[in-house]
Amino acid sequence: MISDKDFNKKRMIRSSQGGRRLLFMLVAILLLSTVTVCAEEAVPVLSDGDCGKCHREAAHDIDANGGAHRTEMGCLGCHIAHPPKGEVEIPKCSQCHEPSESDHFALSNCDQCHTPHAPVIKDFASLGEVKKGCLSCHPQIGQAMTEVPSSHGEQDCSECHQEHGLDEGQFMDCLECHEGHTESMVYKDCLSCHDPHQPTAYTWSEDTNTNLCSACHADEVGALTEHGGAHSSEISCSDCHQNHPPATTGVIPNCADCHDPDDSPHYKVEDCTRCHNPHQPLEMDLSAVSPIKPICLTCHSKPGQEMKKHPSAHADMDCSECHQKHGEYQQCLECHEGHDAEMQYKDCLRCHQPHHPAQLEFSGAGVDPKLCGSCHNDELQQLAGNTTKHAKLQCIYCHKRTHKVTLSCDNCHGQPHDSGIHQYFKECSKCHKGPHNLRN
Repeated sequence: MISDKDFNKKRMIRSSQGGRRLLFMLVAILLLSTVTVCAEEAVPVLSDGDCGKCHREAAHDIDANGGAHRTEMGCLGCHIAHPPKGEVEIPKCSQCHEPSESDHFALSNCDQCHTPHAPVIKDFASLGEVKKGCLSCHPQIGQAMTEVPSSHGEQDCSECHQEHGLDEGQFMDCLECHEGHTESMVYKDCLSCHDPHQPTAYTWSEDTNTNLCSACHADEVGALTEHGGAHSSEISCSDCHQNHPPATTGVIPNCADCHDPDDSPHYKVEDCTRCHNPHQPLEMDLSAVSPIKPICLTCHSKPGQEMKKHPSAHADMDCSECHQKHGEYQQCLECHEGHDAEMQYKDCLRCHQPHHPAQLEFSGAGVDPKLCGSCHNDELQQLAGNTTKHAKLQCIYCHKRTHKVTLSCDNCHGQPHDSGIHQYFKECSKCHKGPHNLRN
């Protein structure tokens, strides 16, 4: 028999073990409930790559043309939730593109031009007229076309810009519509003068090819090439033509900008184009200005000094009476009758200088005595009948350099006679009739 004491002890042990089992079961149930709740409330972490597994076309579009939507946003930046809960949970464009920041962002119906997955426009032509939208983002271009109207300003942007951007192939270059000035002309040549949005407002770059100018201005470039002088060899068209019609101011600089009046009295003369054509500055028609002598003498001072020192009928004439063009002149025999029928212009210059013709100076190359005889025929005939050595000499042997200047006999002969004879006959012509008709 078990005593009451032992029985109660065993009952207490069983009761304690049952309590522990119950506590363990309660803890297990509690833990299981907690895990279940956590499992129900956990949200998976998604990436754009996960979206692309189902939405491949959208993922391809955003990779190719997503722009900042791809690099700065990602799928979850716009798609806050997913259908069936997320149909209306895509934010409006204006939540990121603040309308107050740009006129372009203030436009409505963004999806008319931009699709969210490919906001970078690839085909303007498919959108219809886009100019209003373009100018809301590029107002400076609209202003430029308004300031300088042209046929380009009347076109829609999509006629030249197939897609947004300035990379090759994204827009038409000039030569796809316009014929080039030369066969070798390329697009960059167009841009050296023409801005596509202001094509008639010509602007030059430093490397503008002068040959391009000749396409429209062949005569001017031809004249410059043949007769331009320093205007052709030292400067280019764009150095003088700093602007182009229809511009009316600042088109061509003043001559004095290069030809400093302090460098020459000639550069102080006003209205240069009376004599000088800029494309052939040395091909001057001097007959167009009268009197022109004061202008000529600012550059050719020496002839002026000669005419002043030795007055003659030539000094009273205007320069253009002999010089119709710069560097050209009439020959003496076009105005004056020659000393004989065989006389040529070079013969004139043996004695006469055009700017002081009455001051005869004989050329060292010699002067044919026949020319002297046209004025001094008696002397020439005397020499012809003379049997002395004088008959074999040219006139200028005794008449050195200057007309009416004669050597004295003793320059050549010294004193060939006794001193008494020379003392008594001080002039040789007392015995010798004269140098042209000697008597021995």
